[in-house]
Amino acid sequence: MKTDADASRLRIVPPLNSARGWLDMIGLIRRFPQRLRERRFWVVQALVLLATAPHYMFETLGLGDPSEVVYGLAITAYIVPLLYAALAFGWEGAILTGLWSAALTSGSVWIWGHSVTHWLGELGQLAIILPVGVLMAWRVDLEAKQRLRAEKTSADLKLLNEVGEILSNTLEVEQQLPQVVRRLLVGLSLESAWLCLEPESHGSGPLTIVEAASAGAPSPTESAQDFHQRLLTTPGRVVTDGQTVVVPLLGETGLLGSLGARVGGGETPSAGQVDLLTTVARQVQVALENARLYRQRQESLQSYVRQVTQAQEDERLRIARELHDETAQELVHLARKLEQLRNKADPSLTPAIQDLLDMSRSTIQAVRRYSRDLRPSVLDDLGLLAALEMVTEDTSHHLPSGAQLQVTGKPRRLDGPLELALFRIAQEALRNVEKHGNATSATVEMDFSGQEIRLSVSDDGKGFSPVENVSDLIHTGKLGLVGMKERAELVGGRFELRSSPGKGTRVTVVVAQTDTPPAAAAGAPGPQQP
Repeated sequence: MKTDADASRLRIVPPLNSARGWLDMIGLIRRFPQRLRERRFWVVQALVLLATAPHYMFETLGLGDPSEVVYGLAITAYIVPLLYAALAFGWEGAILTGLWSAALTSGSVWIWGHSVTHWLGELGQLAIILPVGVLMAWRVDLEAKQRLRAEKTSADLKLLNEVGEILSNTLEVEQQLPQVVRRLLVGLSLESAWLCLEPESHGSGPLTIVEAASAGAPSPTESAQDFHQRLLTTPGRVVTDGQTVVVPLLGETGLLGSLGARVGGGETPSAGQVDLLTTVARQVQVALENARLYRQRQESLQSYVRQVTQAQEDERLRIARELHDETAQELVHLARKLEQLRNKADPSLTPAIQDLLDMSRSTIQAVRRYSRDLRPSVLDDLGLLAALEMVTEDTSHHLPSGAQLQVTGKPRRLDGPLELALFRIAQEALRNVEKHGNATSATVEMDFSGQEIRLSVSDDGKGFSPVENVSDLIHTGKLGLVGMKERAELVGGRFELRSSPGKGTRVTVVVAQTDTPPAAAAGAPGPQQP
């Protein structure tokens, strides 16, 4: 599909410093049948005839004195078809129209050549008018070429800016590539365009092809695969084959993919089109490398956070077991010894021993609470809902109107890491309600009914104005919400925070449904409560 600007460019021949230029007779002869089908060609001929008619009319009426002004104006009229030919067909049109005008005018010399003066005068006028007209036509042609070159440069820059904007707006570059290909198809008036992408891990998947084709054009999928295979054997080289050009996307790790285009109308890609495709290919390659590097670093960071979190949970489990199996048991023995001592001691010592016994029992309860907070055994033994009931009940004792757990859908056991993550998020959210929310009540909601598992913790406290990105809170030292968000993302979930001053706070985690048998979800057994 060609635009008017493209058609105009096709009518302009190369400048005079070309190897062949306007003297390429073979090109002139080859283009002549095409010219005969163009309306502008016949307009030029009509203007030449209109300029010639007065000249012959003056000669026929005997007014052919070259010294007369009217006769001179008749010859000057040839400038009009010369200028129009330059606008329509460039330098080539101006030269040929000038020769054609001279040939038509010279006939009067042989027919009405009254004297040598008349003959010399007419040739002198032609020698002045025609070169001046051709010179003016050359200037018009040069300015037209410069204008078209400026328009093309502006269009190319606009296309590159649009592609750069598309690729820079997101790190999910692969999702934006269809838009890039469609923009190339329209911006370069191509028959088809495509992008072939190697899998992110070489040899780990099939070739990805993003394509676009103009109306009525065949799908370029098969050609895209063939040309991409050719690039694999000649890496780093631009492949051209008739109407098709394919540019490699070379990254630091090798061939990332290829960008291909096919022009229509039996033409071959111009040098400008190849240069533009090469620049776009470079933009795509840089964007792909940046996006993949970012994902790799994110995956490495998530893996590191996951390992740190797992190490933290393992350490919590170890400490919880030690507190239960050793510290709590020793305190129980101490309490029993104090009971025995109280029963056998002098009555005057009984109050003091009783105080020590009360302190030991209080310490036993504190140790049990610390053990439960570090890693409640009920989570491993009975599952997430039982653990949520426990932590909700503990919170209820610290709020004026208490806290409640609401469950919708059909409850079931989940994967062990998922249960642990949801429990920690609920635990941290309820701790925030107690410490910072100034709330009178809180609600924990667990929804199993939809396509996703949803955990929500809400309160009726003072609320606050949340930041747009929760991760920004890490700079202020507020790690509670950041930790909840990180835990949600580590299990593939989505973290949502809603709050406003005076209207409470709601924390929500949404995770895709998984069907995990209870045996697999139970995990390692936790410490047994005394």
